[in-house]
Amino acid sequence: MSELSTAFRAELHAVLGDRQVRSIVLLALVIYALIYPLPYRAELLRDVPVVLVDQDRTTASAELARRVDASEAVALTHDAPDMVEATRLVHERRAFGVMLIPDGFERALLRGDQSPVALYADASYFLMYQRVMQGAAVPLRQLGAEIEAGRLIAHGTPRAVALAQVSPANQIEVPLFNPAAGYATYVLPAAFVLILQQTMMMGLALAATRRRPLPGHPVWRLLGRAAAWLTIWAGLLPLYLIVLPVLYGLPILGGPGTLTMLGLPFVLAAGFLAQLVAALFRRSEVVQVVLLATGLPFFFLSGFAWPVEAIPAHLNALAQLIPSTPAIDGLVRVTQMGATLPQIAPVLWHLWALAGGLGLIVLAVETRSAAQHTPTACEEPAASGNSSR
Repeated sequence: MSELSTAFRAELHAVLGDRQVRSIVLLALVIYALIYPLPYRAELLRDVPVVLVDQDRTTASAELARRVDASEAVALTHDAPDMVEATRLVHERRAFGVMLIPDGFERALLRGDQSPVALYADASYFLMYQRVMQGAAVPLRQLGAEIEAGRLIAHGTPRAVALAQVSPANQIEVPLFNPAAGYATYVLPAAFVLILQQTMMMGLALAATRRRPLPGHPVWRLLGRAAAWLTIWAGLLPLYLIVLPVLYGLPILGGPGTLTMLGLPFVLAAGFLAQLVAALFRRSEVVQVVLLATGLPFFFLSGFAWPVEAIPAHLNALAQLIPSTPAIDGLVRVTQMGATLPQIAPVLWHLWALAGGLGLIVLAVETRSAAQHTPTACEEPAASGNSSR
């Protein structure tokens, strides 16, 4: 037990006593917590600037423009006389879309004919494109349905029958597990897990490259270090997984106990992975470059930037070896879907398997390294004989 406590104290000193490691583990987390979520606090993108080109200038076109401008998605900030001026405004990034109402729009509607309205959206900004199309398409459909229903009623069709013909089914949208249908609720939980993993791995890997050899069996040394990690991140995990989501208004349906059971194997797996990276690359400057380079691949392989079902099978299999992949899945299930421990049992087994497998690999590497640095019985007499001469 003395070997375990010695390793425990040495790891605490290596992480908290080294200014660079302490900055990565503690200061970087605080900076990320304050800065990273701020751009997403609005949840939804609102009032995207759009140029109106109204070539009809009638009551119907003015009503359509009013409805589009009243939607929360877009705002008709410019009224251009032609497409040349509208295109210039888009190229100057003063607007991200154009709505063109053609000449004869109202006349076609009164005749019962289709009157196409052209929508141009900047697809280089995907969220901008999505909001422009959504903000204009919904008022267009509503106006078209009202005009068609009015035409049917004018021809003697009962009001209820006319409404049923125009809109035979009422669509009711219910966003599950993300009530605001917002971007922050979607991206921040996964980002918090990735931030925790990358800062933890970088800090612990740097500490491992600077660690002095300790006496004792590798098992006790590894267990002592693991106990130190759990002690340090016992305060950081609740901050990122509970406190910050509450501060930013993210859903928290699961209990603290379930999140703790999820965080325990995640910390161990990420810590053992950091030890393996340090053992492979050894030098602190190389370790920093490697971990910085893996941050973006870990982000895309985690399955929230791009659907898991669309990731190639071999890349998806590789992603399952990264602790953040099952941890993100489990965190979303617990916080947003209210999953209980039995319901996330596969995720927990996955994380514990990673922690156990990576721990055994690190133990084997350290045992072999210790054996290589221990003088054999034949070498000791020879060394003593040379010293006597």
